[in-house]
Amino acid sequence: MDIVNFDLSVIYTRPDGSYVINQGMYHVPNEGEYAELWVQVDAYARAHPELVQPEPVPEPYVPTLQDYFAIVDAATSAAILAGFDYDIDPGTGEAETLHFSYDNFDQQNFADTANACLLAQRGVEGLPATVTWNGYRNYTAEGGGELVRLPLDPQTFLALYTGGALAHKATQMEIGGQRKAMIEATGSRAEIATYLQEWGLLKDELA
Repeated sequence: MDIVNFDLSVIYTRPDGSYVINQGMYHVPNEGEYAELWVQVDAYARAHPELVQPEPVPEPYVPTLQDYFAIVDAATSAAILAGFDYDIDPGTGEAETLHFSYDNFDQQNFADTANACLLAQRGVEGLPATVTWNGYRNYTAEGGGELVRLPLDPQTFLALYTGGALAHKATQMEIGGQRKAMIEATGSRAEIATYLQEWGLLKDELA
């Protein structure tokens, strides 16, 4: 490497003796493959002290209220998309807890199927008497679960939709709203960090 390939109009120094050149874009430590370039930059810096200054220290990041809200909103969306558990009879005569997907695709499917079920209840002809829906037994986020195919009449599906899907979404949105209200009610970053830690949402830059 040769210093003629770099912008040396400003030469920043760091406490460890290294340089930063090229308008702050290139770090030159005095070691390894950069040692030879460091010697050149050092010689140039000594010859042109008027170009040398300590590297500016960036202002510490101070999160805004909207930054905190964005963290909560993202967590709320993730919780909604993760799906929900619902007690339903899979055809055995006894109810059991199954997991149901509620990603963006399935949210639309739920809404469309619910509309079809409402029309079927009103006697609109040409609609199927039952719909088949997927549930999952022994579900985990990491490994999925055992697929259970559920033939549901309109009334049972609408109960799944309102008591399961819509209730799940409303619950998560309420949790998100409460969290944002708690954040807004305090002006203390330390208290907000405590909240985020309790909710499992704390990031290093927000601590």
